[in-house]
Amino acid sequence: MASARDDVLVADMAVDAQETRVYDDYLTRLAEQGIDQLEYAAVSLVGPRNRIDRIVGRLALLP
Repeated sequence: MASARDDVLVADMAVDAQETRVYDDYLTRLAEQGIDQLEYAAVSLVGPRNRIDRIVGRLALLP
């Protein structure tokens, strides 16, 4: 699992974060809904190329 590796950073991007421009608005939205209701727009994996390749297999990566 990627999150268990010390050399790989996993960063998620919630839809609410994409739709708000002010951090306080984002926090308000988070407070209004439960963590289990979050919808995700993206997940980023950052780390050494060989480690990321092992995790994602043959998925195309952004350069």
